[in-house]
Amino acid sequence: MEVIEKYKWLVVAGVAVIALGGLLVINSNETVNIDSDDKTTITKEEKTKKDAAAKEEEAMKMEQEASHGTNTYTARAGDSYTVLARKAVQAYAKDAGVNVSRAQIVAAETFLTQDADAPLLEIGQAVTLDKSVVSKAVKSAQALTSSELAAWQVYVPYVNFDTSYNG
Repeated sequence: MEVIEKYKWLVVAGVAVIALGGLLVINSNETVNIDSDDKTTITKEEKTKKDAAAKEEEAMKMEQEASHGTNTYTARAGDSYTVLARKAVQAYAKDAGVNVSRAQIVAAETFLTQDADAPLLEIGQAVTLDKSVVSKAVKSAQALTSSELAAWQVYVPYVNFDTSYNG
């Protein structure tokens, strides 16, 4: 019993040193990134910037892939060119990982419809929309000023954005 009492503080001090060392390692501001050809040390801030750049590059790649090719829709009863353009805008936004507001969707679908001279559709008619044209319409809608978006926002309550049953 005397031995335990004699070395009690030594054991407590040792545990405290180990615990403190563990906390310092966990809270360290540096991480080690091992590349294939050399070892470099980067801070969390640099890693965050690098991760953000990689995400931005991935988003640009997704947007480029989403703007190549065409989408073809077959008109069903009740479909209009505007509704199919809306479906194309929403598909582009999803594929490209781009956020668009409902007002921007309305603007982009209108741009597409006006560019196509608002054709009337017949049931079963195929409508092909070039993804690069859809991409251009979406970018134009995203470039609208806040006052222009407010003007488009007026139409949003009257639009059905569920296009799952169209085309």
